[in-house]
Amino acid sequence: MDIFSSLKGAVSRPELLAAGLDDHEIRAALRSKRLVKLGNGIVIPAEMLDGTPETRHRQRALAVARKSAGESRALGGSAAAAVLGLPVWGLDVTRVVFVENGAKKARTRATGAVRVEMDRRPPAITDVDGVRVVSAARVVVDLARTAERIPAIAVGDAALHLDLCTADELANELDLITGMAGAARARRVVAELNGDAESVLESRSRITFVDEGLPVPELQVDLYDAWGNWVARVDFLWRKHGLVGECDGKKKYSGQDGRGRLLYEKYRSDAIAELEYQQVHWGWCDLEDLDDKARLIKRLRRKLGLDKDPTNGQGPSEVPKVPDEK
Repeated sequence: MDIFSSLKGAVSRPELLAAGLDDHEIRAALRSKRLVKLGNGIVIPAEMLDGTPETRHRQRALAVARKSAGESRALGGSAAAAVLGLPVWGLDVTRVVFVENGAKKARTRATGAVRVEMDRRPPAITDVDGVRVVSAARVVVDLARTAERIPAIAVGDAALHLDLCTADELANELDLITGMAGAARARRVVAELNGDAESVLESRSRITFVDEGLPVPELQVDLYDAWGNWVARVDFLWRKHGLVGECDGKKKYSGQDGRGRLLYEKYRSDAIAELEYQQVHWGWCDLEDLDDKARLIKRLRRKLGLDKDPTNGQGPSEVPKVPDEK
């Protein structure tokens, strides 16, 4: 039996040696790119990676955790987020973070690609694939304390959307960090969470619009025609202003079913237009570039009636750029 095909995920060198490989075979597999290096002494079969940072960090964290097992230690931070199935966009994934309970004094130590944070709070641990992981509610609050605001919001939105934690559990975790560094910041971040967001792009878009002073939209809204027939579920809806907003990604238009999906989206867009809603589409590219973001905000403000249309509605139709991954 091929040893590589029997692997279930990322493994360490000792695990490969125990499986019957030697260093020469490991190096040969790395040269041929059959194995991909994830970190110091951690490799994974190339076909097990899907190109996302979440999968890469999850696999690396699980492999490191098996080497660093301990009754008082659990994966935390971005490592816990990845293992729990939460996004890691914008988070620090250069190290695998562990939380160790039972310390009299909170402190942090880092060695190579591993960071250990001592924690005086009562443990909040779950088990994933036999590895101890900090609970989703604690991960959300800890990242709200320490990470950049919008990536932390994206993690919290996803945790609520996936029912990995509740508002009450987040409130309890906020109580436990009273007096800790970043506590006030965490409370502000948690107050901004919305479990209706279905992707990082939706979370990032929502907060960008709030920061730009746009009216707060409804998220993931079902639209019906005059006879009560379901028409579509839209990402954003400014109901009072008759405007639908859609976060688009290239992936859903690629592959063998891409053409069919594109036709479906056209029919869907026509059906929404028949309900007399205007529509604006955008992708990652419209938020990454400052000029593109300014144009998107200007377009939305005009569609929302916040800025006067200098063409009185007679200007050229706006054709959005090819959207990036959702």
